[in-house]
Amino acid sequence: NYGQFHHQWSKELVEEAGGLERLTIQHKLYFAFLKHLWLTDRREEALHRLNRLCDVVDLTTHCESIEDNSLRSACWLELGEWKIEENITPNAFISEPLQVEVLSEFKRATLMDGGYKAWHNWALLNFRIAQQLNESDDGNGNKRKGVPVSSSQRNHVVVAIKSFVSAISLGTKRWSASVQQDMLNFLTCLFQYGEQSAIANIINECVESVPIETWLGVLP
Repeated sequence: NYGQFHHQWSKELVEEAGGLERLTIQHKLYFAFLKHLWLTDRREEALHRLNRLCDVVDLTTHCESIEDNSLRSACWLELGEWKIEENITPNAFISEPLQVEVLSEFKRATLMDGGYKAWHNWALLNFRIAQQLNESDDGNGNKRKGVPVSSSQRNHVVVAIKSFVSAISLGTKRWSASVQQDMLNFLTCLFQYGEQSAIANIINECVESVPIETWLGVLP
């Protein structure tokens, strides 16, 4: 929640920049600069700076009643993506503290009209966590699959299903690789968890909201 102090600080930022439009341009240029830092292997600095930029953009967007949330969403989405890329290798387990952080950041992006990319990443992370919860360690470092579904896993599956459908609906390039990945992951949820009535009902509701021709690209 933002109080009087935050509104005053936001006002000072706008005045120092020479107006709200100039401040927004500065934030966009700074965001582009941070991407350059990341690509030139100054990742720790880029993460630290982006974390602060997310807070500042959140502040000014709220206090100045900015309707365009695209930069706000992009910042939170990029922050979550960078944390995953920096901290884990492909197919590796995501630690619980990192799950909490990135879930929060991706969720913020979806709530700010983040569009296809935000819903795609939010769905994919929940799907990945659900799959991770489907595996356990036998005590010798070996993963054991087929563990009974927990309430936590079920929640992630439900969120993943709904979010994949949102992403598919928003996908402008219907047959792009990422949209097809969303469709295939949705079908994976159907085959792996569809025997549970609660999840089956949600899947049926979601399928009805997607045009039938959409699935042609992933059918054998």
